[in-house]
Amino acid sequence: MSTKTSWSRTAAELRASATRAGRARLGCCYVEGTRVFERALRAGARVRSVLTTSEFRTSGDERTRGLFASLEHQQSEVFDAPREVLAELTGGRSIGAVVGLADLPEPARLPDLLATTPNAVFLGAVGQDDPGNAGALVRTAHALGAAAFLAAGAVDPFHPKAVRTSMGSVFRLPILQLPDLASVLTQLRAGSVQTLGSVTSGGTPLPNLELGDGPVAMLLGSEAFGLSNSHRGPLDELVTIPMPAAVDSLSINAAAAVLLYGVQTARKP
Repeated sequence: MSTKTSWSRTAAELRASATRAGRARLGCCYVEGTRVFERALRAGARVRSVLTTSEFRTSGDERTRGLFASLEHQQSEVFDAPREVLAELTGGRSIGAVVGLADLPEPARLPDLLATTPNAVFLGAVGQDDPGNAGALVRTAHALGAAAFLAAGAVDPFHPKAVRTSMGSVFRLPILQLPDLASVLTQLRAGSVQTLGSVTSGGTPLPNLELGDGPVAMLLGSEAFGLSNSHRGPLDELVTIPMPAAVDSLSINAAAAVLLYGVQTARKP
């Protein structure tokens, strides 16, 4: 176990990583819980420093032993901290008394992705300021074979809650972070990517959607308000998931899953 610095410094850096500015300064993001650590390590993420408790680290559980063996092999700094500090940092969540800092993945580049995946499907979020939803969307995009996640504006896929909710998918799925939808569309048009927008009514019914070859991006707005009129206008096509008359919407993550599946099955033979 490392003795190069105190656990209090790592705790301060963990708190700082809750903000975009803090993550930019540190070059890393907050990782929490046994499963997310396991998946981050399997994805090749470099974990710089870790806080845990001596009770958790020496619990004798095979899975826990394996986790700390992997951290030792990677030469991550591991510090035992007081239980109350871990309780504060984890908010009392019981997903494993281990938190740490992992290097942010290298930013993805759309031209590189299109060069390797000409018929790529992308999932994008615009105006989504809930980090839990951002993380869930990354996880769904990863699970349904999207080539990358496009995060526009306030969407924050490396917020601690987003990383946790993604279950480590932020370390596997390429992520493009851009300042606004206009920036996203500029890159998509340069790559001849067809742009689709999710709307609750008035769009092409998803079962009627027909797509040819070539890359496609499915864009979603905020869970509460969806895509604004100004965001809808520049898109190539709007798409609606048919629902019973008494239902006006799905959760954004459920909608993303249905839309991604629909897009992938809408290719013409």
